[in-house]
Amino acid sequence: MSTTTSDYLRNVKPGRTDWKVKIRIIRQWRIVTRTGQVFKGFNLLLLDSKNCRMHAFVPGSLADKISRMFTVGKLYILKNFQVKEYTEQDKFRVIHMNRQIIFTADTKLKALDENEIHIPGNMFDLYEFADLKKMATQTLYLTDVIGILHKKEQLNIYEKDGKQQVNIKFKLTDGRKKINVTFWDTLAEEFEGEITGNLEQPIIIIIASARVSSWKDEIDICNYSPTQFYINYDHHSVVKLRKMLKEPNFSTHQFSNTKKPSPICTISEIKTLGKEFVQEQVVCKGKVKFVEETKKWRKDFCTSCYSETETQNKEQYCNYCKRIVPHPLKRFHVSIVASDESGGIELILKDREVRTLLGKNVEEVENEEDSFPTCIKNLKGMDYSFKVLITEDNVLKRDFDYVVTNIVVGWEFQQEIQQEQSSLQNTQSVATEPSGSSYHLDNMSQHLQS
Repeated sequence: MSTTTSDYLRNVKPGRTDWKVKIRIIRQWRIVTRTGQVFKGFNLLLLDSKNCRMHAFVPGSLADKISRMFTVGKLYILKNFQVKEYTEQDKFRVIHMNRQIIFTADTKLKALDENEIHIPGNMFDLYEFADLKKMATQTLYLTDVIGILHKKEQLNIYEKDGKQQVNIKFKLTDGRKKINVTFWDTLAEEFEGEITGNLEQPIIIIIASARVSSWKDEIDICNYSPTQFYINYDHHSVVKLRKMLKEPNFSTHQFSNTKKPSPICTISEIKTLGKEFVQEQVVCKGKVKFVEETKKWRKDFCTSCYSETETQNKEQYCNYCKRIVPHPLKRFHVSIVASDESGGIELILKDREVRTLLGKNVEEVENEEDSFPTCIKNLKGMDYSFKVLITEDNVLKRDFDYVVTNIVVGWEFQQEIQQEQSSLQNTQSVATEPSGSSYHLDNMSQHLQS
């Protein structure tokens, strides 16, 4: 048997069945085929106290028994299960993980009280709209996005090949870009029913585990079996986006029909940009001349509100939540100096940018080395194209530490020009699956007025 009180999801691997993990069940869904066939076996998405998510599958032979053991959203000790590696045929995975849990006849679920362990109520891996073009070229993962409801069409009911089909089309904006969304069948009907209620405006929607595709250079989101939507959800990203709506620079862009490409600047030009560039992004090219080797190459964040924690009495403490965070979320935070012929610039690479370059998260890097990671040192001497955010401090206070919002190896950076078109993508040309019940209006944000 396991020698530890409990294990963490990130550590469970094939070869054993005596695992014991403390988890919250945050989602449930069944596979539905294009013909409408619903499989008896079902899927769960699990989350642990280290903010690790993992997919679990319950075979049809155990479905009735297991379904009586749990309620989605509650905490449990999960014991005695198999762990299997994904195969090449396992496409459109809900999370970036190479293995999954399989329930067996010996699997047990025991309920936990909320005060026994702190596990967040939910978690998403939200992608910026600017990054969705990359996700549209792959079929391995589904994608989480958040946006403001911009334009919604009426529910469309029609017949095709003698069978009734239903869809609804709408647009989301992040303040600069817009994306097309099409929900099909049951999910479309549920969305239409829930979006017509008395909701706080503007409506902010999180779409979890959506399929991203592109058509005529436009990004289109559609639902797959695991897809769920969350309206005005109690999540820090919703609170942040609603606060951004009040900023003047946000409102000037949110419903514009075109987005101008980010200007390409030399490094010396970036340092002289005026206040008209505040909250704009510019592109520069440079060679990494220096990587700051410090213990602060990563930062810890609260697993509830995602604020940065601080060390108090050798423990991580969240000032916002006023609590100790026993297993904080670890994120990259790397400082570098890049230069071109015009000069040098201090840049900050945050978690997504470093993960893009390394193909690893903080925990994986920490497990490999005790000192400053060699893989981060190896960024030195390489040529990159950087997309850099210009902040008010950069312009008015001449703070010359700039945050990188995107990074590409080499000196090529493809500009994206997003044009509004009157019609949405004809998603009938894309193979989709209708999903089961998946709307979420529970736990609507209580912090939106703060």
